Amino acid sequence: MNKPLSQAEREQLATARAREFFRQWWFSLIVMVLIVATSGLSPAMIDTLALVADKIRDGEWWRIVTSQFVHVGTNHMLLNVVGYLIVGAAFREDVNPKEEAVALAFAVLGVGMGIYLLNPEIQWYVGLSGAIYGLLVHNLIVGWRRSTILSLLFTAFLLGKFYHEQFVSGPDTVTASFIGAQVAIDSHLYGAITGLVTGLISFFLFHRHAQPARSA
Repeated sequence: MNKPLSQAEREQLATARAREFFRQWWFSLIVMVLIVATSGLSPAMIDTLALVADKIRDGEWWRIVTSQFVHVGTNHMLLNVVGYLIVGAAFREDVNPKEEAVALAFAVLGVGMGIYLLNPEIQWYVGLSGAIYGLLVHNLIVGWRRSTILSLLFTAFLLGKFYHEQFVSGPDTVTASFIGAQVAIDSHLYGAITGLVTGLISFFLFHRHAQPARSA
């Protein structure tokens, strides 16, 4: 029979768990708080931060990044927060906050530059979904040995989704109706391609010789 913990021991255990939680989650929390906080911005401020092709050509390059942390409404914001939470939780043991920050930064740039350079028909863009797909692909690559089944399930989902979006149905009308704006499906593709590149680089540089988790 285990000896009951004293009050001091319980407090120490709770403190240790809290520290470990924040050690693993501090960057994800910052991103999710930022997404929620910007949902309260005025439409005029959102327009100032959105990806607007003409404004970028005039030198407002920050829009490539800032556009992905603002959203068209509450539903759009909630979808991105929940999506980010799922991606972060699924591979928390495989990707530390520093790697997550680097992967997300490249995904944001990949999506923003992709939309600006390759989709001239898109004159106004906001949302983090494309970058979240990039982070997911990155995490799948570096975490596949520890979470093989989960990685296979996510990979099957992504391949099916991209095939359906690009070659079958086009933009998701259900999601578009929910968020009140057309879904820029190419942003998902640009994010995934960026995540593929960063994930492979990270795997071969930092994760190649990591030991997979064992269970008894």
